[in-house]
Amino acid sequence: MLNLSYGMSEKKLRLSSLSLLGKDSGEGSKNRLLLGRFCVVDSFFVAQVSFGGIELMTAHYKYLFRAALVGVCCVVLLGAATAQDIVTTSFQNGANGYTGTFDRGISDVASQETDLGGVAYGWLDGVDISLSPPVGDRQILMRFDNIFGTGQNQIPTGATILEAELILATGLAGNAQTGGPFGVAGLLQAFDSTTSYFMDFESATEFESRGAWWKDGYATRPVGCWGFMNPGTVGGTNVVPIVQSWANGSPNYGFVIQAGMGDLLEAGQSNTTDGWAIRTTGFPYSDQRPKLEVSYTTAEVIKTSFQEGTNGYTGTTMAIVSSGPNALIYDEDGSEITVDASLTEQPYLDGVIFTDSAGNTNSQDRFGLLKFDNIFGSGAVPTTIPVAKAWAVITSGDDHKDTRSQGSWSIHTMLRPWDFTTLHSNIGAVAGLQVGDNDISPALDIKTGMIQGSEIWFDVTDYVEGLRTGAVDYGLAIQAYNTGDGWFFHSNGSSLTEARPRLVVYSAFLGGEPLEGDFDGDLDVDGADFLIWQQGFGTTYNAGDLAAWQSNFGTIQSSGPMATAIPEPSTLLLLMGAAIAVACARMRSFVA
Repeated sequence: MLNLSYGMSEKKLRLSSLSLLGKDSGEGSKNRLLLGRFCVVDSFFVAQVSFGGIELMTAHYKYLFRAALVGVCCVVLLGAATAQDIVTTSFQNGANGYTGTFDRGISDVASQETDLGGVAYGWLDGVDISLSPPVGDRQILMRFDNIFGTGQNQIPTGATILEAELILATGLAGNAQTGGPFGVAGLLQAFDSTTSYFMDFESATEFESRGAWWKDGYATRPVGCWGFMNPGTVGGTNVVPIVQSWANGSPNYGFVIQAGMGDLLEAGQSNTTDGWAIRTTGFPYSDQRPKLEVSYTTAEVIKTSFQEGTNGYTGTTMAIVSSGPNALIYDEDGSEITVDASLTEQPYLDGVIFTDSAGNTNSQDRFGLLKFDNIFGSGAVPTTIPVAKAWAVITSGDDHKDTRSQGSWSIHTMLRPWDFTTLHSNIGAVAGLQVGDNDISPALDIKTGMIQGSEIWFDVTDYVEGLRTGAVDYGLAIQAYNTGDGWFFHSNGSSLTEARPRLVVYSAFLGGEPLEGDFDGDLDVDGADFLIWQQGFGTTYNAGDLAAWQSNFGTIQSSGPMATAIPEPSTLLLLMGAAIAVACARMRSFVA
C-alpha cells in the first residue's frame, strides 16, 4: 500500500509524506491503495515519509487524490537533483574589470629574470646541452589572484571544475614561434617580484636548479602542454586538476610554464631548445594577454576514479599494437607484434610516416588500446545519472630523453573487439585503425605536445556516457595524429601506481536542452512532473503538455542536448495513459 500524509487548509491539499506498504491502512477502512490498480485516498489518510510539502491541487471533496501504480511504480515519484546551469567565467588582465594577473620570467641566466607586467613579451626556452656550460632554461611564473569568492565573476569555493584552460597568445616579433613542447604545472609555493629567482629552486640532482620543477617538490606534475605554436597563434591547455585543487581549498600560488628537465644532463635533456615568445600581462591589448577560462558547477557531482592498484581496482587492460616495417600489410618476418602493456614499465607509441605510395615507412605504426572494466555499479559510476565529464589520464614517461613528444595524439572509442592476439594487420579490412573502416570513432579529443612526466587529460565524456546508455564497451584507442614523433608513457604495469592510466568520471544533472514533459527541470520525466502538470492544468499546462509527458515518461536527459530513454516495462506507458485519463475524468468531478 502507498500511504500519503497531507493536511487540509481551505480547499488546498498539501502532500507532506509518502510511504509504500503492503496492505490496507486499517481493518475495515475505506482508505485503500492497491498495487496495480487505481486507488482512492480519503481525507483521513495518514502516512509516514516526508515528501517536502508539494501542493497538489485545489479540492474539498472527500476524494482528493488518485494515483496509478504498476507493481511498485507510482506516478508520485521523487525527481533527481534540481538541474543546475554550468557557469563559465574568465580572468584576463584589463578585461571586465579584472586586474589580478601577475607574471614573472625566471632563467638560469640571471640577467634575463624580470617581471612581465611592464613588457609585451615573455620568453620560454629549454636547456641547450651543446653549450658549455649548458644554459637556456627560461620559465614563466604566472598567477591569477582573487578568482575565488562570492563576488561577480568569481568561482565559489567548493565548486566542481568541469573545464579550465590557460590560454596564451604567441607573439609576432622575431623568432616567436615554437615546435614545443612546453608544459604547465601548479606551483606549490608562493612567488613575487623580489624574492623569486631561478636559483631559489634548488635541486638534489646534478643541477643546482631546474627552476620550479615538479620532481624537486616545487610544483605539481605538469597537466597540460603546448606543441607547435605559429606566430600569432592563440592556444589553450587543460589545467582542470590545478584549479580544482584551489577550489577545494589549496593555496592558489599560480602556474609555472616550462620545458622541463630530467634527472641527468645526458639522459634527461630538456624537452626543447626551440624558444617560445608569449604575450604577457604587459601586452598593450588586453584580449591578447594570458587568460584563464573556467567552467564550473555548484550542483552535486559524484566523482569516481579508476586506476590499476588504487583503492583495490584491478580492471585495466592495455595493449601496444605495432605494425611491421610496411604498415599497410601483414608482416611475415615477425616484427608485427601486440604486447600486454602491463609487462612494460614505460612503453612508447609512434606515428607512421609513409615514404612511398606502396606503404613503405620509416617508422612503425604503434598505437595503444586501453579498457577499464567494471566501472558501473554499486560504489562506482551510477547508471541513472548522466556523465557530465570524463577524462582518460595518461602520464608521460620520465626516464628517457625522448619521453616527450611534440604530438599531436588523438583518443577514440574503439569499435571492434580486441585482445593480446590482435595484430595490426587484422583489425579491419585496412591495416591499423581507421575511422572509415569502422575500427574507431572520430577523435574524442586531440592533444598536442607532451613534456616529461606530464599528465595528459583526454576528454572521453562521450565514450563513458555511451557506455552508461548501453553501448558495447571495446575500450579506447590512442594513436598518433599526423606525427612521427614517438611518445613514452607510464603503462598499467608502471612501478609508480599514481602514474598508471586512470579514468576520472563526474556524474551530475547539469542542464541541457529542455526535455518536453520535464516540468520540474530535474532532467527526467517522471511522476513528479505529472503532479506539476496536474496543478497547472487549465492555466499553465494543457492537454498537449500531458501528451509530451506521456511520450517522454521514463526518459533521463544526458548532460548534452540529447535525451536517453531508460528501458521500462512494455506495459508501463499504456497503464500510465489509462491512469491519467481516469484521473483527469475524476478530477473534473472532484474540483469545487
